[in-house]
Amino acid sequence: MEDWSWLLAITKRIAAAAPRRPKKLGLVTSDQLYLLGIELMDTAVVKAGDSTTISKATAMQYRDGLLIALLSVFALRRRTVTALKSGVQLFRSGNLWALKIPPEDVKGKRALDFTLSSRLCERVDLYFNKFRPRLPGASRHDGLWPSNKGGPMSGNAIYDTVCKRTETAFGYRVNLHRLRHAAGTLWSIEDPENLRGLKDLFGHASFDKTTEAHFIISQSRIAGRALAKAIEAAAD
Repeated sequence: MEDWSWLLAITKRIAAAAPRRPKKLGLVTSDQLYLLGIELMDTAVVKAGDSTTISKATAMQYRDGLLIALLSVFALRRRTVTALKSGVQLFRSGNLWALKIPPEDVKGKRALDFTLSSRLCERVDLYFNKFRPRLPGASRHDGLWPSNKGGPMSGNAIYDTVCKRTETAFGYRVNLHRLRHAAGTLWSIEDPENLRGLKDLFGHASFDKTTEAHFIISQSRIAGRALAKAIEAAAD
């Protein structure tokens, strides 16, 4: 039998030297994900109606909608969103709900502090009052996301849930990492001049490579818009 190990070594060197494929950052934006979360919650509310015997599937749909909506607004990492507990990281601040993430739950070791919008707060209230109690074992722990198994959802369960819900809605999976990119994509479109604020949203200590990538994309979009306007003006 001939020894083909030399060919494998050459193949690996060629693969290592080949340019990497660019990341697809523009497939989905946070506003689309937020609307998906709202749609899931609204549909669950319609299914529940005035009934006091809400099905587990309906309660899980509302939970998943709230999860996606929160992730679209605050772009949290897997371990951070998994660690969320009612009354700890998520708590009442006056008439609103607030998220206070300690440094140990953030990769960059920088505390995060967010206040939810009044509309999102209303949905959190409905979650606690109507839907969360219908999830198995919800009364026995303070994890924000009760699972189907009687305890809080694991990081892997949250990851899989978001992937499944987004694949059903969009035809492709939006994992938690891509969901964070979605926030950068939307910001680069809507407010490119202040894009460096992404480091605060992401909990980064500095303007890192990920944020820089969105900055470059935003500049190309601005140039593209200027060219499109010039073409339209010339065609008139």
